[in-house]
Amino acid sequence: MKEKNWLPYAKTPEEVGVSSKVMSEFIDRCLELGKEVHSFTIIRNNKIACEVYREPFNKESNHMMYSVSKSFTSTAIGFAIDEGYFNIDTRFVEIFPELRGEKLDEYLEELTIEDLLSMRSGKEVSPFLDKTKDRWLQDIMASNWISEPGTEFLYVSENMYLLCCVIHKMVGMSVMDYLKPRLFEPLGIKNPFWETCPRGIEAGGWGMMLTTEDLAKFTYCYQQKGKFGGKQIIPEWWVEEATKYHSDTSRSTKDSDSRVGYGYCFWMNGGCENSYRADGMFCQFGMVFKDYDAVFCMTGGEISEQGMRDVIWEFLPRAFIEPDKKAESVELKFPPFEKLPKKPRSFALESRIDGKTMKLSKPIMVNIAGYPVSVVPLTALFMESDKAGNINDVVMNFKEDEMLMSWAEGDEINSVTIGMDGEYRWDKIVIGQIEYNTCSTACWNTENELEIHIRCIEAVAERILKFKFNGDNVVMRPSSNPHIGVMAITLQESVKDIIKQKFISTAVSKALPHLVPFVDAVQRGKIK
Repeated sequence: MKEKNWLPYAKTPEEVGVSSKVMSEFIDRCLELGKEVHSFTIIRNNKIACEVYREPFNKESNHMMYSVSKSFTSTAIGFAIDEGYFNIDTRFVEIFPELRGEKLDEYLEELTIEDLLSMRSGKEVSPFLDKTKDRWLQDIMASNWISEPGTEFLYVSENMYLLCCVIHKMVGMSVMDYLKPRLFEPLGIKNPFWETCPRGIEAGGWGMMLTTEDLAKFTYCYQQKGKFGGKQIIPEWWVEEATKYHSDTSRSTKDSDSRVGYGYCFWMNGGCENSYRADGMFCQFGMVFKDYDAVFCMTGGEISEQGMRDVIWEFLPRAFIEPDKKAESVELKFPPFEKLPKKPRSFALESRIDGKTMKLSKPIMVNIAGYPVSVVPLTALFMESDKAGNINDVVMNFKEDEMLMSWAEGDEINSVTIGMDGEYRWDKIVIGQIEYNTCSTACWNTENELEIHIRCIEAVAERILKFKFNGDNVVMRPSSNPHIGVMAITLQESVKDIIKQKFISTAVSKALPHLVPFVDAVQRGKIK
């Protein structure tokens, strides 16, 4: 028996008041500007108006959510307050009195749950803390106070980790276990993933993986004031509190959509009045349009979030029209992402390197910086507790229309099947203790240069590896799509918003573009 969908599908977008013509123009505009949209969903009038995925991204696969994770942490806090474990004004040090030092820290004594939720903790935490160490809580608490708690907005992801620590201690279970019967099961979210610190505490501010449909369910539940399937799931009072203005963000960033206010881990939208969003880096959005009974969700790998939101505002809420069951509909579809084409094979070289091990160098600078080259690009993981990297012991086995590549990263060994006929081959790998689904293609650019594309569906970027062979010598040149160089330039401005100490922010901002050649470091080696 076919499982009933969580919401009915509209026969056409127009049936529920969504113009497919306008949304087709949205797709064309994204393609024209080169915006990397992986999927989007629109819900209106309690029906799914449209679901669009760009191949190879699909409905079944999880996607990295980045700071959308914060909205789930906020929801967990709402449940815990509603159940009486603590309240919004509970001071953090009351829960963790062991953090008090010999000398009185007046700011620590003032810090509350609300200060953390509203990003007014007063703490400035370096985004470059070494997350591989088992001292997240200590490092966060040892970071600088830049203002009195409750007074100044500063977007600090680690605030959410502190809230996850609160859940673990006060509720006596993990945030994932706590949310399972309260949120995940009622919403039908079956396979959520959340990165943890070495102690098993959820990252809070990042690290969730969900499907686009999962994000749509969560956003729709908020749009319905906490109801889902006719039942009250999230306390209605919390939905109201979490999504209203709590923090002045007018001086926090140049992005117009991030200057109009912040709730409890939800942003107010500048591009459309009376709307708000859950927001993750590289354009993971869950948007609620209160005046239009509508939800818009998307996943992507787009670097410029404000640029992407500007495109969204070109077409939303303009696409919201009067429902018309008889109106003709336009098919909404993205062309697939480009695959490497089928090219002539270099059979003589394939025969010589088949099954042999390529021993590659370990680049010094990227290891000093803490970002060794991985098959999952830096763009996908930058706060992980178990950093992967240092691709080595590469072995290639060639077949009629495909190849098998195995390699080592740290203590993990992976293998992927790679199409050489212009079609993807799908596989699974584990990098940094996180499982990814991969789709991969390869081709020979010349008789001695092999290009391989490996895309981890749950991540935002595609890894590109070019192997050049000369006798027993091999050179591997890594890059990514989106390119790390473009990301570094974009992150220059973000760093100025994140780090308020001018000397440090200026130094980091200036250094970022110069790190690009080191981050995608060339690795040289020998065929054994």
